[in-house]
Amino acid sequence: MGLAAASMLFACKTQKNPQATIEKPVLAQLDLVNVENDKVWVTVDPAEFKTESTIFNIPKTVPGTYSEDNYGKFTESFKAIDYKGNELSFEKLDDNSYKIEKAANLDKVMYLVNDSFDWEEEGGVYSMAGTNILKDRNFLLNLHGFVGYFDGMTEKKYQLEIVRPEDLVAGTSLTIASTKNSETGNSKTDVYHLDRYFEVIDNPIMYSKPDTTSFMVENMQVLLSVYSPNEKHSAQTLKPGMEKMIRAQKEFLGDINSTDKYAILVYLSEGEGDASNYGALEHHTSTVVVMPESMDASSLDKSMTDIVSHEFFHIITPLGIHSNEVHYFDYNDPSGQLRVKQPEGSLQPATALARRFFGNRRSAEVDCVLLNVLEPCSGKGEHFLYLIGMLGT
Repeated sequence: MGLAAASMLFACKTQKNPQATIEKPVLAQLDLVNVENDKVWVTVDPAEFKTESTIFNIPKTVPGTYSEDNYGKFTESFKAIDYKGNELSFEKLDDNSYKIEKAANLDKVMYLVNDSFDWEEEGGVYSMAGTNILKDRNFLLNLHGFVGYFDGMTEKKYQLEIVRPEDLVAGTSLTIASTKNSETGNSKTDVYHLDRYFEVIDNPIMYSKPDTTSFMVENMQVLLSVYSPNEKHSAQTLKPGMEKMIRAQKEFLGDINSTDKYAILVYLSEGEGDASNYGALEHHTSTVVVMPESMDASSLDKSMTDIVSHEFFHIITPLGIHSNEVHYFDYNDPSGQLRVKQPEGSLQPATALARRFFGNRRSAEVDCVLLNVLEPCSGKGEHFLYLIGMLGT
């Protein structure tokens, strides 16, 4: 056989490559069915460890608030379980962290979570960054208050499974990958796939009886989910104001499209004994709004327009334009985190864009508000983003 023929046979021979190992995601499960004294069980399964020890953390702080809220103080009955179902020893380092020895034997951790709305003064946590557990009625899941992480594993994929009553539905910008029925038929399990831990805590979910609506603004779907315990307000009554405001803001942003789905989750508080500080917390593709249910329809609509217009613009800055310190956020060492009051490189282009949109009509407001990162200016009763939201009027 000639050299050319031999070479041809070798070249045509099927090459066997070792199959790449598929890395298992961290599995986090919340049980919203078997609620114990207004607390829910959370289980986090990290797949496997090859280290002698590991540390499990609940966030001390999260992007958007940048305050030391110590969400671990809402947890109790922490357990580290091995593959045989036995409890492993651990050391509680502080409110938020647990050191577990013999990590190679660790199968999962389990713990109970209380909601912040029930604590005195809500545990010092802003309501819009807080949590609510109201069995069979409402679960406000700012997930940084429920799901923790292991050291060195924040960039791993997560699979989030939420066991919930069958008649409650999820309000979220996340896509439900699948829903599984229980054997008893009184619950379902929603499964979500997330690329890293940040996506877990950046995507709040509100489970409640169905009161939702949606609308399209260009190529973006906007979801509106409302919990009004006494049914004083609804998604349908809030929809016209939200749709007008979002359309005006999308017109302002032009071709900037950072998401194809945006969720507005509205929790309306009954007042005493319920959430008591009002406002909203921004996320990349959603916002959580907490307001008093007692407001009349006109006042609520005006406040929602003002507040949500502010939060919606945060999909651009600082959330969409940020440094490595924000992208690789350290949830348990806030000493190195800076509140992004003036994100470098974002204010001047935003000012130019605003001036192009408004011409010279409101340059003073544009400069004043943008240089204060979209907060109301001292001595001025108006808010630049509120003006944008009012363009449709």
